Amino acid sequence: MSARYVGGPFDGGANPDDFIDEIRMRTPLGAGRYVRSRDEETGAEVYRWEPEG
Repeated sequence: MSARYVGGPFDGGANPDDFIDEIRMRTPLGAGRYVRSRDEETGAEVYRWEPEG
């Protein structure tokens, strides 16, 4: 099972390591983190982008 990325630099991709709760990162486009959460519409586990600041 994989969790889909929503927003941020990896939007639309999927991560095979769905046991990871949070991914912090800095990119040329800005800093932030992906946080695992449940999608309101589908109920699936996803990584939501939260920009820093």
